[in-house]
Amino acid sequence: MTRAFHPTFQVPRATLADDLMALTIDVQQLWKSYEGKPALQGLFLDAHAGEIVGLIGPNGAGKTTTLKILVGLLRPDYGVVRVKDHDVLVDPVSYKADIGYMPEAPTLPEYLTPSEFLGYVGRIRNLPKERLAVRTRELLTILDLAPKADETIASLSKGMKAKLAFAAAIIHEPSILILDEPLIGIDPAGQHLLKERLTRIARSGGTVLVSTHQLDTAERLCHRVAIVNHGRNVATGSLESLRASVDSGEHASLEEIFLRLTQEATVPEAETPRRRGWFRRG
Repeated sequence: MTRAFHPTFQVPRATLADDLMALTIDVQQLWKSYEGKPALQGLFLDAHAGEIVGLIGPNGAGKTTTLKILVGLLRPDYGVVRVKDHDVLVDPVSYKADIGYMPEAPTLPEYLTPSEFLGYVGRIRNLPKERLAVRTRELLTILDLAPKADETIASLSKGMKAKLAFAAAIIHEPSILILDEPLIGIDPAGQHLLKERLTRIARSGGTVLVSTHQLDTAERLCHRVAIVNHGRNVATGSLESLRASVDSGEHASLEEIFLRLTQEATVPEAETPRRRGWFRRG
């Protein structure tokens, strides 16, 4: 029997410990359309300190739109977006000091060297001169970019450029890291380095929100995943709670759960946002 689709269905948290962590990202009823075509239709999303949350869904599900709204590159048509209790639609600037962002296809200044680029980003992020020098050397070494530190970015491979974009996202040690397909083009060793850094950030109390199509990676790396389709929530929870929600057995993979839930989710009719007092128009 086909599962009835509900736009706000969410799986309960797996453990009480999750509820005790501070809520750092809180998205409610997010709506966004492009030229009348809906990209997000009432999407909910949350993330807490100390966890890695995966945002997964088919192409065109609304993942990148959601992340761009969170970092201030897009403004929603309606909805509430809070980062550490800060309403980003009221004040779209000050909260960004707490955020590191890596887009899916980062554009880097190819005439600079990695050292120069990280120095530039660090100055924008107001890092003290001495700390910036330390962080630059540290990140170039950790990410195996030190041998290319003084060569132009144009000479770097695609994977090296991706690692450099990741370094720029974390150079100021943000408490919230938002990544859109960060592992594309990176070799297995480089992917291992990035995943290790993400785990360390979460263990130190940071929040990581990562959009990815690599479901095996999401299964091993993320504490919870949010599955979206057609701009709406399909399910959110730990792997164990998602297994229970679809009665798929204790050994079902995230890929199996994902395929089942997204295939069962019917295509919703295009809607307009319900006008409520706490909605805001872009």
